[in-house]
Parts: sequence; C-alpha cells; structure tokens
Amino acid sequence: MRNSLTSAAVLLALVLSSVVTAQTARAQGRKPKPGEVAEGVPKMPNPPGPAPKQDLTGAWVGPQDRVLGPFPDLTPAGAAKLKLNNPYPGFGPDAAKNTNPSSDDPFIVCDPLGFPRNLLAHAISFRGGMLFTSAPGRIIIDYEQQRVWREIWMDGRQLPAKFDGKDLPDSRYYGFSVGHWDGDHTLVIDSTGFDERPWLDEDGHPRSKYAKIQERYNRTDQYNIQLTVTVDDPKFYTKPFQFLKANLYWMKDQEFPETFCIPSEGIEYRDTLAAPSGINIENPK
Repeated sequence: MRNSLTSAAVLLALVLSSVVTAQTARAQGRKPKPGEVAEGVPKMPNPPGPAPKQDLTGAWVGPQDRVLGPFPDLTPAGAAKLKLNNPYPGFGPDAAKNTNPSSDDPFIVCDPLGFPRNLLAHAISFRGGMLFTSAPGRIIIDYEQQRVWREIWMDGRQLPAKFDGKDLPDSRYYGFSVGHWDGDHTLVIDSTGFDERPWLDEDGHPRSKYAKIQERYNRTDQYNIQLTVTVDDPKFYTKPFQFLKANLYWMKDQEFPETFCIPSEGIEYRDTLAAPSGINIENPK
C-alpha cells in the first residue's frame, strides 16, 4: 500500500507507540531513531538565523512537543453531543471502561478530519507536513495528510456571520479563514463556519458551526514556529480554552509523501479486520 492509511487500528497503534518511544528518547537524552517524532528535522545552527519578516513560506514538520487542552466543562448541549460520539477503542474519557469496543469516528471510513483536528497530524510517525505558500490576496496552507488545503484570506475581508440558509454560504469541514500579521513574525488566523460532523480530536470532543478558532504561528527564528490554537465555542463549552500548543520545525527535504485515507480500504478494514476482531464500526453521526 502506497502511504495509505488503510487501517485505523494499525494507524493509531503506530501513532501511540511512536509517541511513547520518542518521549522515552527525549527523557534519556539520546538521539531519536528513524520513525520517531524528530525524524527529518535538520540539525539547526547554533544559534539559528533570524526569522524573515512576515514570511512562513516553506514546508514544516509537526506538530511536535504538542500539548492538548485542558478542556473546560461542557455546556449541556456539548455534553449531549460528546455522549453521541464514540471514539475508537483506547481513546475517549471512558476508554478504560470500554468493554464493548465500537466506534463511529468519521475518519475510520475516511471522512474528512476537518479543522482543527487535521492540525494534530495523522502521520504514522506522529508528525505531518504543512506547506505555506501564497496566491493573490491569500495564504495557502497545504497538508501532507489527506492532501487537503486551506485558503487564508489576507485581503481584509470579514468572516461571514451566518451560514446554511437562503443566500448564505454553506458551512465547511475546514471552515472559513481570514488572517493578518501581528508584527513581523506572527501570523494570526481566525476561522468559523464549520460543518459540525468532524470532531475536535480523537476523543470525540465536538465543535459547533459558529465556534471561533484562532491559530497563532509565531516564527521565532529561521527554523522554528510556535503554534497556539484557541477555541471559543459557547454552544458546547463554558469558556474559551487553549486547544493546542505545539512546535513546527523546518522540513529538511521540503517534500511530502503521498498520504491518504482511502475509502475503499477503510471499508475493507471495517469488514475484514475490525468486525471479526469484535470492534463494531458504526456509521458516523
């Protein structure tokens, strides 16, 4: 199989083992082996060169050293929505109690990850590629995982205020995004207008249509970007919160492998591996 994510179970197992291995490597002070989190990160000059002004152009590897949450309390609507979502066995707040493994994770059958779950990077070595480039009036972000891309409008336009009605734009898996520079080295992106089917993370946390999600990409030097993602979603959460904090590093060869979740292979996994092993793959809600 050519870099396809054929089995959610295999993918998640490899992801988890790579994280544990890489964390152990850092704790022991040894150089990570091929396949661990730091693979492909070039040796940086000491000190690295200065960050160029208002420029993230290029391919970056990440997220690394990522921190998720903590999540605040859910509203009643958020708690009801979370209860409907059934994470893959081994994930979710009740994973330890899961004696009847089943899941309706949309990604198992290769539905789009959506934003910001795609930022978590589903590469098997727990690192993915993110390419910043440009087009008139916008920045384009391309992602190695699933070969999807986002438009970040930089022309001063406002985000749409309403969605999914007569003469209104349709909500999207990856939302609508506008950006601006905060000083010379920090790109700020604000997004809203989300299709509510994708999850925020592997645990099934929900994200509503009118959630406001902000990314801050702070390029600290030639080789490093610090990423912070915050979520303000009063429909599902009692207060705004930091969803993700992570680092991105300059990608050594600037090339992405072709990495897809292929629907026909997801269905094959469901029917020939998951079901016989006792894992019930439910239809996404």
